[in-house]
Amino acid sequence: MENRKTVITGGFVVTMDEVLKDLPQGAILIEGDQILKVASDRSEFDGIDAELIDAEGGIIIPGIIDTHRHTWMALFRAVSADMSLPEFLASTFYGWGSLVTAEVMGAATMVGALEAIDSGVTTIFDCCDCVNSPDHARAAVDSLRASGIRAIYAYGMQKFDFKPTAFKAHEQRLVDARALRSNELSNTDDLVGMGMLLTDFGILPFDETASEFRLGHELGLKLASHTGAASTSILLKGLRELNDRKLLRPGHLHIHCNGLTPPEWELIAKTDGKVSISPETEMQMGMGFPPFRTCLNHGISPSFSTDIVCVGSGDLFSQMRLGLQFQRCIDNDHVHKHVGRMPYEINLSVRDALTWATVNGADALGLAKSVGSITPGKKADITIVSGRRHFVPTCHPIGSVVLQSTAADVDTVIVDGVVRKRHGKLVGQDLERIRARANDALRYVQKEAEKLPNYNPTDIANWFEQAERMASVHFAQAYASS
Repeated sequence: MENRKTVITGGFVVTMDEVLKDLPQGAILIEGDQILKVASDRSEFDGIDAELIDAEGGIIIPGIIDTHRHTWMALFRAVSADMSLPEFLASTFYGWGSLVTAEVMGAATMVGALEAIDSGVTTIFDCCDCVNSPDHARAAVDSLRASGIRAIYAYGMQKFDFKPTAFKAHEQRLVDARALRSNELSNTDDLVGMGMLLTDFGILPFDETASEFRLGHELGLKLASHTGAASTSILLKGLRELNDRKLLRPGHLHIHCNGLTPPEWELIAKTDGKVSISPETEMQMGMGFPPFRTCLNHGISPSFSTDIVCVGSGDLFSQMRLGLQFQRCIDNDHVHKHVGRMPYEINLSVRDALTWATVNGADALGLAKSVGSITPGKKADITIVSGRRHFVPTCHPIGSVVLQSTAADVDTVIVDGVVRKRHGKLVGQDLERIRARANDALRYVQKEAEKLPNYNPTDIANWFEQAERMASVHFAQAYASS
């Protein structure tokens, strides 16, 4: 591995490195799992004994980074396509989630990770908030490793009505997370690292939420939460209470954030929090506007996520396109309403969007020294976007990447120096076996789901409102507890 060299040439290199910038005829030399050198011309690498990857007029970018992806739901394609957030939580999340066995978890995680690679994503923050048993966590980690993706496995603390019950008390989940860290995920240099996805704020008594924070801090994990994801609701809030108990630490990954107030945004900025935005799910499910501009106004660098294929595409290019164009629309509308004329310039650029999907994604996950740009010394995580499907070459390479590309345009994906997709096809995997396993798992869940209750809008409203009342009680406990 150490002596194997690869040269990538023939494409427009978008390094996302502030010094190297863009190289229209650039070339990249990889040795083992690292980027050894980036050149402005292929001739600089003449005479080197290396495998040649010819990008053939394509666009070479850093591997894109998904800062919030639930691979455990990868089998449930489009099941929640017409659902609001409360509908999704009541039916798909807690309903179908209660049926996920360790075998289903392993099959789904493999599918989710490979779908990410197929779409040009080289790193994911895998939000596994369906750890129904210790075996579920191990099955997910095994699949992440087998897929070859770079990942942070975020051990989820959420409780489901899974039978037979594996965790009879909240403390048992904490014990299992500690065991996973000590055993399966003890190597911090591994391709798969460990994080923690906290129970949604307000669901648990405050001291139990605090115990999750304390364990995560003790184990040195990347902590994440679905924060303020429900506009006009108290659920998923509690930032002031958490901060008053000194639980918010630098680097905490706040996911969604659509419903936060200005003081809450100031708290995230003050505590050096990071933000992950999922345009497709947020716009559909009634969470509120994707908060790109709000992040920027508070000096916070936004990042992108695909969230769930229960709703959206699972394609980070779609998030780039939708997120950027949404915020441009909102910005332009502001000019129309408050200036009273046509906008004469577009403030946010396609490079901004690509930055959110690469450099910012790496920073949000605490991996900025390793990935996020094509920089000598960083890990060799690289995506090549092909132009073969188009009749003419692009006039604006980054514009084509952000606004005109999909997973179908991804020709080559390299993760940690290993080619995982070549000539538009995933390699190194028994795809038929993986597909058969996934379909067996899906059929099992679909059959069991027929036994689940059907909720009408009144049922969902009552359930959600009760959860909000419970959250009020739990947040108040922050000041009653020692």
